[in-house]
Amino acid sequence: MGSQRLVVEFERALDGGVVLRLAGKLEHATAALLDGVLHALGAEPTRVVLDLTGIEHIDTHGINLLLAAEDRARRDGSHVEVTGVQESLRARRAPPP
Repeated sequence: MGSQRLVVEFERALDGGVVLRLAGKLEHATAALLDGVLHALGAEPTRVVLDLTGIEHIDTHGINLLLAAEDRARRDGSHVEVTGVQESLRARRAPPP
């Protein structure tokens, strides 16, 4: 995978929710990893926190994946919260409707 790397750490919270700590690059070449984890979690309606503190770079594929995860959770009666967005990435995130 070269310099394109995404690390996803999984933690189950006491309330049953899930915290996913991401590090590296969330882009076209790495987004499938997070997408697979989110789909696997989709089988159980739960609160998912995506901590982006360790994300160095995000492209449109990564942003679209995050937005799709939020939409899917809303439809399924679950909740996805994105935290830890660095200031350099924050300007790219679309404002909520």
